[in-house]
Amino acid sequence: MYDIAIIGGGVAGLYLANLLENKKVLLLEEHKNLGPKRCSGIVSKRIHDLADFPKYCIEKEIDNAILNCGETSIEININSIILNKENFEKYLLKKADKKVDVKFERVEEIINGISGVRIRTKGNEYKTKYIVGCDGPNSIVRKTFVREDPKRFYFGKFGYAKERGADYHEVFLDSKYSDLFAWRSPKRNKVEYGMICEKNLNKHYNLLLHKMRPDIKEEGFGVIPVDFFKYSFSKGLLIGNSAAQTKPLTGGGIIYGMSAAQIAAEELNKESPDFLRYENRCKNFFEKEIKRQLMFRRMYSKLSDKRKEKLLQSFAKGNFKIDMDFPMKSILGKKKLKLFRSVLQAFP
Repeated sequence: MYDIAIIGGGVAGLYLANLLENKKVLLLEEHKNLGPKRCSGIVSKRIHDLADFPKYCIEKEIDNAILNCGETSIEININSIILNKENFEKYLLKKADKKVDVKFERVEEIINGISGVRIRTKGNEYKTKYIVGCDGPNSIVRKTFVREDPKRFYFGKFGYAKERGADYHEVFLDSKYSDLFAWRSPKRNKVEYGMICEKNLNKHYNLLLHKMRPDIKEEGFGVIPVDFFKYSFSKGLLIGNSAAQTKPLTGGGIIYGMSAAQIAAEELNKESPDFLRYENRCKNFFEKEIKRQLMFRRMYSKLSDKRKEKLLQSFAKGNFKIDMDFPMKSILGKKKLKLFRSVLQAFP
């Protein structure tokens, strides 16, 4: 019997595997290549406080982003890096493979028993004392133990074009491209074009490509869960997208998932872990920020493009610098209350 089974070999699951000590750990991942193509991960440099990793995991370091809507464009400081998630995951896998049992098998059934948990894959069965769901938006661990789904989902689509990129990230807020936003993001030797929305994914994506006319060679697709629900249970816990530990403003979740993995590891490394304490500590870390982002997202969804332009103009007055992981803290900081009042004037 294993002490801990981690289901899912994305960033959160692999990072957790590297943090566990003196435990017999099984990591089950469905895909040998660690899954489908991933979009760029734009994260703050806070990630260096969480993990050491080689330079080949970084596509670019960018200081600024251009926000566009209609005829209005503003520049904000984001002081971030564009992470190559595929390289990052492969690096974490190489490290984890030295510490835990990694098996590339699809989980077909999870059975909660009195003495532990049984995990069935095609042709094999494993037993574990505790289980951790890092298995994404359609998590089988969540469906087995929590039986509650996220309240909403975002859908993303992106593609790569072989062209020279700028030294900044671009965001497009026009409603014709998305009910959330579209982007053009530089990578090492190509540019990523993509968008994230709640409705009409293909329609928005095709319009974006028609307008910008990139020569797309590769494409990818993703689903991002949003909002809160329970993500601990008697035999384990959820981390990352399986727990909707994501930012409602952007859909990003790398830092939240890795931070949650750190908290989870502190509990799982104990003789008697407290999974409810894990959930409460996670919520103390990012619940207030997520709630504020949800509020802002609801307000934003009611804006016309003209009001979005007015919103951008309000931000432009503040020589704006934003924390990519806690953007609402940037907006609501004491020194920016005057700016936030002007931002609110943009809303009906």
